[in-house]
Amino acid sequence: MSAALSMISDAVLIVLLAVTLVAIYRFNRKLAELRQGREAFERLIAEFRQATGQADNSLQQLRHLADTRGRELQERTEVAADVLGSVEQTSADLRLLIERAERASDRLEEAVAESRRIPQAPPAQLSESTGLFARTPLVTPAQGDEPAVREPAPIAAQPDLQKPDSAGKSAPLEPSKRSSMLSTLAGIR
Repeated sequence: MSAALSMISDAVLIVLLAVTLVAIYRFNRKLAELRQGREAFERLIAEFRQATGQADNSLQQLRHLADTRGRELQERTEVAADVLGSVEQTSADLRLLIERAERASDRLEEAVAESRRIPQAPPAQLSESTGLFARTPLVTPAQGDEPAVREPAPIAAQPDLQKPDSAGKSAPLEPSKRSSMLSTLAGIR
């Protein structure tokens, strides 16, 4: 019995060793798969670190670009505000000039209307000068057999229009001419 028992125990041991070998083989395959998975996981981690570094660099570039564009936009906004201010100033100046031109135009229309209301002098009186100097034509017309003279005639002073007083000043103007002169000078300013 002892030989049979020893044989049975040897057979059980062989079966158990065979089962252990199969289990070890399976375990070894699982470990190999785990090692391969670990290597793939390490590669994935390295790629993730690289992608994270690139994302950090991109974020820094984006921040730098945003700061630069923000400064440029601020400068352009300031320039635009300056231009807008100068345009508004120019617009105000133009409105002022237009108002003055309208007032001058109104005064001119009033003066023309007033001059049309005053009876006109006969044509003989219109040819005489009303200023300080007498006006003569630049071309003397031909008379008879003589040709026309193209030399300008000398300007002759009219002694009877305004005589300077003893202080060297001109005599005062008539009130209507004076107000006309003053309104013209006010329009020039």
